[in-house]
Amino acid sequence: MQSIAPRHCLLVRGKMSFDICGGKKVIDELVGITNCNITEYSNFSVNPKYEEAISGVELFIASKADIIVAVGGGSVLDMAKLIRHMAAEKGYAAPLHALPTTAGTGAEATHFAVVYIDGKKQSIAADDVLPDMAVVYPQFTYQNDAYLTACTGFDALAQAIESYWAKGATNESRDYSVRAIGLLWKQLPQLIQSPTKELRNQVAEGAYWAGRAINISTTTAPHAFSYVFTSKYGYPHGHAVAFTFPFFMKLNGNKNLYDLLGMSANIVIQQMEDYISSLGLSLKLKESVDVKGALKEVNLQRLANNPVVVTPKITFDLGKYLTIHK
Repeated sequence: MQSIAPRHCLLVRGKMSFDICGGKKVIDELVGITNCNITEYSNFSVNPKYEEAISGVELFIASKADIIVAVGGGSVLDMAKLIRHMAAEKGYAAPLHALPTTAGTGAEATHFAVVYIDGKKQSIAADDVLPDMAVVYPQFTYQNDAYLTACTGFDALAQAIESYWAKGATNESRDYSVRAIGLLWKQLPQLIQSPTKELRNQVAEGAYWAGRAINISTTTAPHAFSYVFTSKYGYPHGHAVAFTFPFFMKLNGNKNLYDLLGMSANIVIQQMEDYISSLGLSLKLKESVDVKGALKEVNLQRLANNPVVVTPKITFDLGKYLTIHK
């Protein structure tokens, strides 16, 4: 902020988490240095709604801000990205700086933003959705509890692995993917069980590289099937992705990937389930989950990026797999 000397900033932030993570202290210090005026926006849902993004755009335009700064988790970053994109469509442009407070979504490094329209999770993709600057400050994640750490961390790991096998993968995205896996796969269970600053730092960096990977390749079937578990049944995104991940690890995996992770092809489902359990994430679905109905609400765009074509027979087998966990 100091280097570009903004006069007025729209600060998109979390609610209580903004103070708890140390974000308020950092922003207050920057305001003291730059004498920048601040307009804050935090009155939006955990899963950002389209109408809330419109309210954010109206606040941004009214404030005459010349920069947008986002401090928060994936939903906060998505809201800031939506505001910047939607305001630009109206002729109001501003740079966007993103400071993640969770290690997992990779939203600081992608040109996608999630928004809920009429209760359904949608993804918007555009060049101006990508933040101009990402500041990964791992200290913001130090106070996150075990469940939040597990959900966001597994989301990052899933992104890295899905990017590795995605149809849309390139040499560059696979390099980012392997880099992310090297910072997440072994470290994440250790972080959940015995958290240290060093592990927090590594996982935060791994989440960033996972974001860089999917910014090129996009995600695949586990993400495609996950959205309804969040929008309809309230599971945090990373936990929602975990439900189908063992199934697709078997379906999509290959020897190179299994060797990279130290897994055995003949027991890969069990190994993946054990890994997820080690993070404290239960694979048992709520009784209220309508498995057949949930599988019909798949994101077809993400599904098309899966390396194995997901036929009706595969979807049926996935349904059987999920039903076992009810």
